[in-house]
Amino acid sequence: MIIKHHFFGKDCVIDRELTKRANLASALKNQGFNSEHVLFVNQVHGNLVVTIDTKEKIHGEQGLPKADALVTNLPNIIIGVITADCAPILLFDKEKKIIAAAHAGWRGARLGVIASTVVEMKRLGAEKISAIIGPMIQQKSYEVSQEVFDDFFSEDPRNVTFFVHGGQPQKYWFDLNSYVEKKLRDAEVLEIRNDKIDTYVDEKNLFSFRRSTHREEKDCGRNVSVISLG
Repeated sequence: MIIKHHFFGKDCVIDRELTKRANLASALKNQGFNSEHVLFVNQVHGNLVVTIDTKEKIHGEQGLPKADALVTNLPNIIIGVITADCAPILLFDKEKKIIAAAHAGWRGARLGVIASTVVEMKRLGAEKISAIIGPMIQQKSYEVSQEVFDDFFSEDPRNVTFFVHGGQPQKYWFDLNSYVEKKLRDAEVLEIRNDKIDTYVDEKNLFSFRRSTHREEKDCGRNVSVISLG
């Protein structure tokens, strides 16, 4: 059984509501994915995880469960998350054949979505978990408010290492990428691949909500990250 994954950007045009499924189906086929089930969740920047460990739990394209991660040990199911600057994290245990896809913005990462995902994987029997952090906004592009800084400081004063004072009063450049990696290590994920690709900077290949907002564009597309047990 093979574990397959891919990070789509502008090579798969899709919106936040996931209404352009035909584009996704074509893109998946081009990358060698083959499954009648492609599962997402209604992402809410929280820490809830949907676990698909029986066929009865496979949900459809409508009325998606509110969560920010999916975990499964079932073959021939594609699970995925959409992002436009937040961290897409794909996790897997090659030996136990358990996979997960998580969406971690600063709120979800702070609330513990990574730890919750790993807990669910281990509940299904995962032991040696690896993770890949896909394209996401990097520190040099991610200015946040004093409120965000204070929130992370309240969690742990050592979190100041993830912030650099910005060019304006009460503004900081936040290294969400390194914070996410720390949370993976705290959850005892053994191997971590961190691509450190900046969605804001890579305009040619990736969508970025912040870039779109700064340009006062109506909206932007979403990057799709998927993983499956083939």
